[in-house]
Amino acid sequence: MGTIAVAFYETPWFKAALYVLIAFVAARLVDALLARRDRAMSKLLGKQPNSADRTRFLMVRRLLQIGILFVGIAVALTQFEVVGALARALLASAAILAGIVGIAARTPIANLVSGIMIAFSQPVRLGDYISIDGEYGTVEEIRLTYTYIRTLDNRRVVIPNEAFASKVVHNYSMGSPGSMVAVTFAVPESADVDTVRTAALEIADDLAPAPEGKANSVDVDDIRGKEVVLRVHAWAQDPIGRRDVASALRIALLRRLIADGVLGPERKDHDVD
Repeated sequence: MGTIAVAFYETPWFKAALYVLIAFVAARLVDALLARRDRAMSKLLGKQPNSADRTRFLMVRRLLQIGILFVGIAVALTQFEVVGALARALLASAAILAGIVGIAARTPIANLVSGIMIAFSQPVRLGDYISIDGEYGTVEEIRLTYTYIRTLDNRRVVIPNEAFASKVVHNYSMGSPGSMVAVTFAVPESADVDTVRTAALEIADDLAPAPEGKANSVDVDDIRGKEVVLRVHAWAQDPIGRRDVASALRIALLRRLIADGVLGPERKDHDVD
């Protein structure tokens, strides 16, 4: 009787059943641990996750269960010579599929790695006022794959973390306090450029005085046709108020140019960028 029992334990059927059982138990255990972790996080945060988070978390649990059961069944099938080749092919296919998924998931993986880099190198931080791809806003949230900024018009912009590693990001809250604002405007070529530059610099120093060690400036930016384009660089003490400073500069410049006769009544519609 003992010989028969030992022989049964050594049969492919017993080993296959054992592998399937181990896989089933492992899948249930992993699912239970993840569910427990979900409840613990909800209790710690004092609120239930929203529908999007619950859906995402449930999908992860199901995928892990399916993956564990798939590997367990494939290993169990390798115990039978008849289907052993098929089982090995399934495992090989799973490895190939994992490689394909890895290639297809290059962007999410890159975003994840970039998110970790942001956490350590900190090119941007919570509360920083930044601009990227023409979007200006305050960093509201940094996640593993995406960073969220809140714009001045109360839009929430979602930026993939990979962008912080591949694109130019202006962080106006780091380094020196405040930041420079550039405003361009055009005057007729007949205008006294030196006088216009002096007037523009007076306006900049009055509306946006530069801190110690810094200075506002007015440069000739371009000459096009019958116009001379100048650019004013003024200092904004508060990065979030950059747009307000730029707007005030444009209004003051327009009024001064009209008052000085640089832009006559017939030229009041002249562009001041």
